[in-house]
Amino acid sequence: MRLEGDAAVGPADTTPHADCAYDVVDYPGHPRPQTHPDVLAAIARLHGLPAASPRRCRYLEVGCGDGSNLLPLALAYPDSSFIGVDLSHKAIARGERMRVQLGLDNLLLQVTDLGSWEPGPVPFDFIAAHGFYSWVPEAVRDALMRLCREHLAAAGVAYISYNAMPGCHIRRMIAQMLRAQVQGIEAPELKLTQAIAMLKFLDAGVIGDTPYAQLVRHEVASLVERTDPAVVFHDDLAEINHAVSITEFAAHAGAFDLAFLGEADYFEMSEEAAPPEVLGMLRAMGATDVLRKEQYLDFLKGRRFRQTLLCRRNQSVQRVVEPRLVLGLHAVGQVESPGPVDLAMGEPVSFRAPHEAAFSVDHPVPKAAMQLLGERWPAPIAVGELLEQAQVRCMGIERSDAVADVEALARTLLLGFRLGVLSLLCDPPPVAAEVGPMPCTSALVRAQVAQMQALLTSVRGAVVDIPEPAARELLGLLDGSHDRSALLLDVGARLALGVDDLSAGPDPTQRAACLEQRLEEALLGFRRLGLLKA
Repeated sequence: MRLEGDAAVGPADTTPHADCAYDVVDYPGHPRPQTHPDVLAAIARLHGLPAASPRRCRYLEVGCGDGSNLLPLALAYPDSSFIGVDLSHKAIARGERMRVQLGLDNLLLQVTDLGSWEPGPVPFDFIAAHGFYSWVPEAVRDALMRLCREHLAAAGVAYISYNAMPGCHIRRMIAQMLRAQVQGIEAPELKLTQAIAMLKFLDAGVIGDTPYAQLVRHEVASLVERTDPAVVFHDDLAEINHAVSITEFAAHAGAFDLAFLGEADYFEMSEEAAPPEVLGMLRAMGATDVLRKEQYLDFLKGRRFRQTLLCRRNQSVQRVVEPRLVLGLHAVGQVESPGPVDLAMGEPVSFRAPHEAAFSVDHPVPKAAMQLLGERWPAPIAVGELLEQAQVRCMGIERSDAVADVEALARTLLLGFRLGVLSLLCDPPPVAAEVGPMPCTSALVRAQVAQMQALLTSVRGAVVDIPEPAARELLGLLDGSHDRSALLLDVGARLALGVDDLSAGPDPTQRAACLEQRLEEALLGFRRLGLLKA
């Protein structure tokens, strides 16, 4: 049975024929902050590995697509080398056009079959493979592990994401239904149309209110509302969709002399959210067998996707993190408190990031530091500088001594990191903490605006949605050579700020003041989205 879809489908004989499915249906390329070398290096250093600084490193991405993840890295770190390999000619060609436009001589993008590629003798400090491991044959998975074994630097870090069991059983159940619906269909357009129609059929027709029905409705709604159709094509309709438990994945890595280091989303390793009945058990597991604890956490959480970090097995990994190690890093966080912050000693104040667990702080300096992080967001700050500014803010407030300030701040930052309330980074890109007199966004953002790309890339490599044409036009002007007066004189800036729609009346002074206010609001909004460079 074929279901009626919403999209018109051309005749089957017009289907492109290519060796790579990603040349037939484009896969959306986006930057992935969790693969950023400042994230990977920070986690490695917390666990005792002297990872390279992102400022001077060699970084390889396997399955790089159109290089969307590598372009902002190459811009931010001109003294580092970045290589991206992918099997898709179309994706690499798109990325190469942008690379040439931006003049990024420290980035190499090439079409490569991983099974036969020889990267040369110089090792990589970081190797990343996102959305790759679970969708390639066993021989290619082995080739990826072999690449890490033979070409990862001594203190290097490999990032590999994959579908995880047992949680992935739920998505796979729906995927099996979709694949049954498209069985025998060769045309990609028709295959995708039928898959989407099947999702809508399930959403409208699942029977009853049983646990099964509730599960199907929830999963289907998530796919229909949140997932790009191309993701459904490449992920759910793929002939290969290999899901493994963390222990199975670690065993595969171990066969290639690689060991579990941690998770890129570090808070995923925290057991603090577990019920009291099992919290002690999980902590005991973590003290003796971190992989066993991770496996049991997956049982309890139903985690379906992992972003695991590996290192060489001969490296000595410190499982218990020494809080003072955070002093050599940077901190950033969208931290907020529900009420006024009393900096007095012993007065507990709750801090949280949006949608994340809250934690309580009662020492003056860490409380002031949390305030500062919230005010600066999304600009990172060196922890040493954060300590100094927090101590200045606490002048006149009774506390013990400077040593206690340092210890309290280190413990607080580490706890906030483990809970996902803040991030710890190693040598991050210079995101602006204030707008400044000559606001500047990255060359990548200006190029994306000029090409009318739907999504933009922040200075730190996050996806930003700026749908308003007027705001995008203003962004295109921010090359660091225009002060406020120049921006106000520019026709594009006036259009961007809606000057023709001003209700301030004909008074020129009033109109000018309103225009200045709108300009400042727009620039502040760009800063808060991480679109301005320091």
